[in-house]
Amino acid sequence: MAGKFMKVSCKDCGAEVVIFSRATSRIACSVCGSTLTSPSGGKAQLVGCRPLEAIE
Repeated sequence: MAGKFMKVSCKDCGAEVVIFSRATSRIACSVCGSTLTSPSGGKAQLVGCRPLEAIE
């Protein structure tokens, strides 16, 4: 199954960021620099963000 893009919101500053659901590296917020996701071998683990919507 292929990954999808997701729009997420940073828990610290509220900025909205588009990420890939199967990211293989750490993703940081472009506004405040906090960690949004960490790699987990498959799907990216959402750490400092909450999902808003899946983008087709």
